[in-house]
Amino acid sequence: MKCPICGSESLKVLKSKTESDSKYKKIKRLILECEDCGTIFKERLVISKPLEYPVIISQYEKSWKDKVKLYSDEEIAVGDTLSIGGRLVEITSLELKNGKRVDKCKALDLATIWAIPLDAPARIGISIDLHGRVFSRKLELDRNFTFRVGDIFKLEDHIFQVKSIKTTDRHIKRGGAPAHKIKRVYGSPTRGKYKFDLSDNIISGS
Repeated sequence: MKCPICGSESLKVLKSKTESDSKYKKIKRLILECEDCGTIFKERLVISKPLEYPVIISQYEKSWKDKVKLYSDEEIAVGDTLSIGGRLVEITSLELKNGKRVDKCKALDLATIWAIPLDAPARIGISIDLHGRVFSRKLELDRNFTFRVGDIFKLEDHIFQVKSIKTTDRHIKRGGAPAHKIKRVYGSPTRGKYKFDLSDNIISGS
């Protein structure tokens, strides 16, 4: 704020009154005095109020509800992180009041935020085609552990090469993806030097 006469930012608050304009914002009405030229003038500030929005957090097969406070004009997007109960979560989907899912929006338009915790390991499936029989296991890995098509790994007694990867939104046959975006890795037996032994990461057959 500046004095409308001399432009000074050295101001003294003579009077302040806060009013609720709506459930989304407050209005602060001020009477100020310029300390340089003595001009007294009025100023109006709009202050947004944070509101609670529902969050559904999913971890493996479990989901639970929580809430987060956001300002109504705050823009959020898929991939953003939020702190809920001292725990960081990543937004995976945003549902609007009309039921539509979007990648980004203003909090005012939100119905529900969907998220996953960032402190939990990724859980993925691996299937190896043994020429008519499929060997499958479920693993837990660091969220940023990366699989690439063509990589060679060891899993129990099997050395296999990654042929394709099913992520949360597509099936890829080229490139790679971090574990937290992967649902299942598909491979076939091979020979040669493997990149990593995944056996210690097995949690169950799958």
